[in-house]
Amino acid sequence: MALLAAGWSTALSAHHSISMVDISTPVWLEGTVVEYRVQNPHVMFRLQVSGRNGQPETWDIEGPNPARLQRMGAGKDFLKAGETIQVCGFPLKQPWYKPEFIHGQVLVMPDGSMRHWGPYGKLENCIRPGDSAEKWVSFLKQDPLALPSWCNSHLYAWAASVAPPGLVDAIDRQMGNPCR
Repeated sequence: MALLAAGWSTALSAHHSISMVDISTPVWLEGTVVEYRVQNPHVMFRLQVSGRNGQPETWDIEGPNPARLQRMGAGKDFLKAGETIQVCGFPLKQPWYKPEFIHGQVLVMPDGSMRHWGPYGKLENCIRPGDSAEKWVSFLKQDPLALPSWCNSHLYAWAASVAPPGLVDAIDRQMGNPCR
């Protein structure tokens, strides 16, 4: 346990920016929350997932800073150990910690609702082929931090969009082109 704590604190000691995150490579994970910590500089949680070889893997998911968490209306009990959630996030371009680390951007909560989680990423790249425009429109309208992140991700023209063709345009149309 002490080694895990030391590894986690090492990860937090090096702060970064969006330029360090591969926002063109979304990673979707589904698993069980093992641990959730509200701490500076970023809120972190651990997620146990079924790994590539069927063995359990533990991923560290970085999120917002505590002040942003507060603006989200979330707190120390936002995630609970034992909950099953999904997360879309983006890996660091050069993994300085370990490969099982992403900066989380979107959470799908146990009740199926979507929550904006972290500020680093191209939000539209979290859209999956089976997602509906209506689901994303609802998310963008209900989560106060999602729409600004959506519009900001449109500014990242230098990063490839990997969203299903036409779906981003359909979402923008249904929202009345909110980023103008």
